[in-house]
Amino acid sequence: MKLYGYFRSSAAYRVRIALNLKRLQVEEAHYRLRLKEHQSQDYTRLNPQQLVPTLVDGDLVLGQSVAIVEYLDETHPEPPLLPSDPAGRARVRQLAMV
Repeated sequence: MKLYGYFRSSAAYRVRIALNLKRLQVEEAHYRLRLKEHQSQDYTRLNPQQLVPTLVDGDLVLGQSVAIVEYLDETHPEPPLLPSDPAGRARVRQLAMV
């Protein structure tokens, strides 16, 4: 897996938190947003939205941090990121959207 992001991006940070909780190792590539590196031709081919983060897992390319975190939780179920009860899951999702 490879994660494309920027160290100051809160969305990329959310994904890095999930990766650390899951104890998953990924290769990281950094795109400096202030220098508009995410608008390069190479990155635009990878993610036409030109947003970070982007996760590449084999042939799968995913953007949007919440979708990436849900994918990680579904493909690597232990330890789970969400509580088992509906109210607890809703609270976690609420915090993720902040």
